[in-house]
Amino acid sequence: MSHSLDSNTSPGHQARGPDVPARSRTARLNRHGGKNLVHVPDRDVRIKRRQPLTDNEIRGIADRLRRYSSQPEGDLALFYLLLTTGAKPLELARLRVKDVIAPTGALRREACLPAMASINGMARPVFFKSEVAVDAIMAYVRYRVAKGHGVGTAARYAGLAPTTPLLLNGDGRVYRIVASSDNGCKRYLCRGILEACRRIFRTAGIDGLCASTLRRTLARRLRDRGATLEQIGEALGISDRKSLRDLLDVRHVDLPTLFDEIVCANDTTPAAVDHH
Repeated sequence: MSHSLDSNTSPGHQARGPDVPARSRTARLNRHGGKNLVHVPDRDVRIKRRQPLTDNEIRGIADRLRRYSSQPEGDLALFYLLLTTGAKPLELARLRVKDVIAPTGALRREACLPAMASINGMARPVFFKSEVAVDAIMAYVRYRVAKGHGVGTAARYAGLAPTTPLLLNGDGRVYRIVASSDNGCKRYLCRGILEACRRIFRTAGIDGLCASTLRRTLARRLRDRGATLEQIGEALGISDRKSLRDLLDVRHVDLPTLFDEIVCANDTTPAAVDHH
C-alpha cells in the first residue's frame, strides 16, 4: 500500500511530515475571513532540497552539530540514524534500545525496525555498517548512561533499560506520541522529535535540508551500489513504485520515445574492425 514519504498515519492515509512546508500566511488569514490579500510566505516555508547530500556536506553537518548544537550527542545520533536507516522521525521515536543493541551491549549490525515502530505496520531490516554512524550512536548511549537517562543493569544492553526508547529528548524523557482520529483514520504525531529534526536542519546550514533529503541520499547511494527498486523499497518501507521513482528522481519515458533514433546516421560507437 502506498504511503507519503513523511506520513505519520495508519496505512492508507497521509499526514503532514516534519519537512512539509507550513501553510502560507495568506492561507491562514483567508481561513479567518481575510480578503484581497497579497501572498506573503512564512519565513519557514522553504523549497525542499531534492539533491542528495555529498560526503563533504555530511561531514560538514556533523561538524556543525558538534560545534553548535546544545545537545550534540543526541543530535548527532538522530542525524546519522535518519541518514543511514531511512527511517522516518516517528519510527525512530518508537525504536527501542533492545531493537538495536544486543544484551552484550554491542550495536546490532543487522537489526530490525519492528512492526510496532513502522509507519506501515510491517517490520523491516535496518543496518548499522557505517562506522561513523555506529560511533555517534554509541557515544549517545554512553552519554545517556552518564546522565542516568533510562538506565538499567550495567552489564546488559550497554547499561540502558532495554524497553526504553533508544532516543530521548534533551531532558532524558520519552518523546510523547499523540494519537488522534479523523474520519476513522488514526493519526500519530510526535512533535518533540519533529522539533529535534528541525533543530538539526537549521544548525546544518544547508538550504532546504529536510528528512526526505536524507532518505533520498540513502536511496540514491543504494541505487548507485546496484540495489534494485525492490531492495530500496524494502530498506525504506516503501512498496509503491511511483513513490520510489519520485524518491530516486527516475523519469518515466514512453516506450516509443525510447526508440527515437536508437540507430542513427552519425557514428556513436567505435566502428567494428574486421581482422579477416
